[in-house]
Amino acid sequence: MKEKLELVNFNLTKVMSEELIKFNNLKKELIKLKSKEILNKEEIIKIKELEDELNKSRIRFIKEFRENNKEEIDKYLQIKDQF
Repeated sequence: MKEKLELVNFNLTKVMSEELIKFNNLKKELIKLKSKEILNKEEIIKIKELEDELNKSRIRFIKEFRENNKEEIDKYLQIKDQF
């Protein structure tokens, strides 16, 4: 059964790739800011903005993924339910 799950191939569109890159860059920036021991007011505001943008990017990716992988998701869930 596990082998059948591995046969399901999900599509990655240009939009999804761009969102992944954007997400990773935002995450790196956020980690860098959070690693500082002392934060000023602007940095605290920037952290909140980055967290918000990260969440938006994650949501856009998920939406795009679901739209472009409907059949693959259904197939994956059917196989998964057989376990």
